[in-house]
Amino acid sequence: MNCVFCQIVKGEKPARIYCENDKIIVFADILPRASIHLLICPRQHFTTLLELPDDLVVEMMETARKIARDLRLESNFRLVLNNGAAAGQIIEHIHFHFMSNEEGVKIRYKEDKI
Repeated sequence: MNCVFCQIVKGEKPARIYCENDKIIVFADILPRASIHLLICPRQHFTTLLELPDDLVVEMMETARKIARDLRLESNFRLVLNNGAAAGQIIEHIHFHFMSNEEGVKIRYKEDKI
């Protein structure tokens, strides 16, 4: 499979990792559209929201809530999901865009994966 997000999950492509666990990985968008722009992705490859198992939907939403609390952005963030090419999905690996234009927020990333 030639999915860039799967390659990031496997450590084959570099990414600025914010957090990760056995089901989810969160990393910086390389073309940010906000001061803070993180991508919340399942480690396992699914193309659309309709393919995503319910437990991963919940895990992704819980991750968004955790990020909001950790960065103290409880009232200043948005989640965007582009489901399918017609909706603007560029990478065919389901992901949420976590974005905020809050200034002065310091994000601590894990070491860049190589």
